Amino acid sequence: MKIDIDILSFPDEDLQYAINCMDICDLIAFSLRSKHTKNLVKSSNRKIESSSVYIYENHIRFGITTRISKNSYAHTAMDLFDSYIKLDDRSGVKYWRKEEFTRNNWIAHLLDIFNHQSMIATLAIENVSLSYLDTVKQVIPKCNSLEIRHTCSDDVAKMAFFKLSLIVVQSVKVRKNIFRKDNDISKFLTPNLKYVSFDDPEYPFKLISDDLLTLNSDNLSIEPANITEKELNKFLKLWMKRNHTFYRPKVIELFLKNGTEIDEEEVFKGVKYEAKYDEQRLKRRDGKELDVYIAYNYIKFQFK
Repeated sequence: MKIDIDILSFPDEDLQYAINCMDICDLIAFSLRSKHTKNLVKSSNRKIESSSVYIYENHIRFGITTRISKNSYAHTAMDLFDSYIKLDDRSGVKYWRKEEFTRNNWIAHLLDIFNHQSMIATLAIENVSLSYLDTVKQVIPKCNSLEIRHTCSDDVAKMAFFKLSLIVVQSVKVRKNIFRKDNDISKFLTPNLKYVSFDDPEYPFKLISDDLLTLNSDNLSIEPANITEKELNKFLKLWMKRNHTFYRPKVIELFLKNGTEIDEEEVFKGVKYEAKYDEQRLKRRDGKELDVYIAYNYIKFQFK
């Protein structure tokens, strides 16, 4: 669709109708023509279902999902560079240029015209420089889910976890073992988060009972976890003794290495429990309960 500037001479009602008929790509292109066209697009209140931002060393990939009909959605992805956007869709490659714009300006513009400043659905960090993380935090004030990819260096992954988990509403997913070269892993488990997961198929996450006791997130998932039945047993015994002590977690899920089978007898050795369906239930004197489910190399703790 070629946008003729004469569209601005349309009566207000016709102009609004024309804007409403534009697809996302045309809408963005129209918003870049001037401050006036940007405001027209913004006032049209075009809704987007979700947006994703992938941060790379030299560009940002920005994705937008819009609803076409009740059960149909369209996804548009574009690469943001300093001074231009690259869009590769079914009609071919398009470039939109604005010489004075940086990657951060592009993000701010896109979030603004869709009235979407408050929430990015997914923010993914690839291998970027440490210094750029502060900029990311300024440009993205809040996100629903943060994903730290395996392509990050150890230093970037750790710093991204600490700096950017502060802007997360729901979940943090770390695709790299950031514990591997650190003697104190408790600092990675104490942030106040709703859900945090760590997974790295190459390097298992070594844990002891004290690590699980320091956890301050609602839900934790680790795969693969390197923890012995002795430490799991110690964790259960220490939890039982902590009467009237606040413990925030609701669910802990640990997946041990493939080929490792958890010995239930060792885990529950010396622990009083009640067999309930396919779980074992522990009850403390203060009324708190813990359901433990074990299946081969998987163990789940559910606190009530």
